[in-house]
Amino acid sequence: MRVNCRDYPRAYTAPVNTFGDRLSRYTPALFACALLNLLLAQAGIAAGMTWPSQPLSAPGSLAVTHLFTLGWLTLLMLGALFQFVPVITNRPLPSQRLVLVVLIMFEAGLAMMLAGFIGLAGPLGALLPPGAVLVLLAVVLALADLLPPLWRAAGRNLSARCLLAGSAALIVTAALGIGFALALRVPALAAHLGPLLGGALPAHLMAGLAGWLTLTAIGVSYKLIPMFLLAPERRGVLGEGVFAAMSAGFALSVAGAVGQAIGHAAVWGHLENAGLALIALAIVLYVVDMARIYRSRRRRQLELHHRAALAAFAALALLLPAMLLWRIGLRHAAPLLVVLALTGWLSGLGLTQLYKIVPFLSWLVNYGRQLGSAAVPRVQDLVRERRAMPAFWLFFSSAALQALGAALARAGLFRGGAALGLLATVLLGLEYWRSWTTHYARHATRADAPVGQP
Repeated sequence: MRVNCRDYPRAYTAPVNTFGDRLSRYTPALFACALLNLLLAQAGIAAGMTWPSQPLSAPGSLAVTHLFTLGWLTLLMLGALFQFVPVITNRPLPSQRLVLVVLIMFEAGLAMMLAGFIGLAGPLGALLPPGAVLVLLAVVLALADLLPPLWRAAGRNLSARCLLAGSAALIVTAALGIGFALALRVPALAAHLGPLLGGALPAHLMAGLAGWLTLTAIGVSYKLIPMFLLAPERRGVLGEGVFAAMSAGFALSVAGAVGQAIGHAAVWGHLENAGLALIALAIVLYVVDMARIYRSRRRRQLELHHRAALAAFAALALLLPAMLLWRIGLRHAAPLLVVLALTGWLSGLGLTQLYKIVPFLSWLVNYGRQLGSAAVPRVQDLVRERRAMPAFWLFFSSAALQALGAALARAGLFRGGAALGLLATVLLGLEYWRSWTTHYARHATRADAPVGQP
């Protein structure tokens, strides 16, 4: 099999002695744990543990929601950051060993939180506050490893600024979460934290969804998508507008929601509305900028993960009418908004980009040092798109079914969509495993070779 360097993004052709610096040793373990958490969350939804089969405040709803947001999306984002912050900033992480400590602490704290939610009214409920604190400590350690290179590169690097703002939002999200945990389990503090528990849930959601997860997804995508599409990376005024609007919108909406929970002044409501308007503007600008990246690409044929990601961007655009319906008080608009954000947009983008990231890492591990000295397969030879395409169709169909179930509050539709999503994730997980173990490259035949390749 002959090497064609035009098939590789610019990052692939780095000097051989830099590959070790570019690899995060424990990132595959973070991705594997994140996928396992996603499977458990989807199984919990399909089993009827959550809304609409149970109340939003039911122990099962709380447990599965945090398994989804923390165990799946947050761990996925941290794994991506540990791998790509050195690429984004061109600086190594201060410590690779700290990544394993973060993973162990995070998963242990998450397990305690889940036990605390499920046994909220009993003795197990006492595990909730220390579990939340352990997750927060893991987050602080992760940021201690990630922030130094990001801070040094932030002045000239849009992705680094997005990730810094997302990291600040993560701390706010975790702090509000600990406040909720204490209000639920510590009677002496419940009276003081009661207003927080009663009214700051929108702030917790906005800090997590818009601030941490979406800003981080934007920052990583602004590096990965142009890199793999061979498109210009400088985003200019449009990219800076996305960052400014999303960051300011997150800050204003969170401040407004917390202010309303504590002070009930009308000005706080106006502040929250202004923040939401800025977030909506940021979404519009980002979708336009992504379309510009796709149009300006030098890679003529779109690979599967880029084609499938279009469905995730469509789900992001659908957040705009969902936000409007939520603000005018339409029933079930809030669950619809959360489902679109978590399943269609964030999970969809994460799963599609993993389809490229996993073979990219596998190629670096198995063939990177041989480049230039021996014939090696292409990254694209580590996957079979025709095998994975039905799984992506199934996943985004399941996301649409869940969104419809949320909009109508129909438990059957919602659970059925989660069951289909569970099946799709299993199928995608198998494809990730095959690409990681170079299964397709090792069992390649002439019929598998791309057009124009021997």
